[in-house]
Amino acid sequence: MPDGLLLPMIVAASSLPAFLAARAFGADRPRLARLMRLVGVAILAGAVGLAWAGGDRGRVVAVAVVLALAVNGLGLAVLVDALRSRRGGGRH
Repeated sequence: MPDGLLLPMIVAASSLPAFLAARAFGADRPRLARLMRLVGVAILAGAVGLAWAGGDRGRVVAVAVVLALAVNGLGLAVLVDALRSRRGGGRH
């Protein structure tokens, strides 16, 4: 495997827990499952972006910033969904 693909492969592998969580929540909490699938897809997109960036430092930084914004934004959506469900006002 070329050295430039090690980091994208590690990032891609880190999406697996999001997909496993989505599967676990699928029956009881479809909205949360959908959000977790989106987190996994965002991480995979970030891995593809890092592979595309190659050794270009500017591109790597741009991909990392976009990935961080996407995953953290989706993380906030997951948190809001969890808080709504605890209050009993959320949609399941």
